[in-house]
Amino acid sequence: MQIKVLRLGHSARQAEAAAGATVGEILDQEGLPTQGHAISVNGLGASTTTGLADGDVITLVPKVEGGAR
Repeated sequence: MQIKVLRLGHSARQAEAAAGATVGEILDQEGLPTQGHAISVNGLGASTTTGLADGDVITLVPKVEGGAR
């Protein structure tokens, strides 16, 4: 199955995945970080254990912390 991976500030990637693959497996396969990013699948919050279907879109957005004191 085909999965699209979007990462803020980087080019979109197409990844080939086996049926029943999880977000974490795809990120590992593509050499992408699993820590320090908010993860969504098709616009909904997800985790590394979320299962995927053909045509799903994984989006990674760096977490922003801090602020004025």
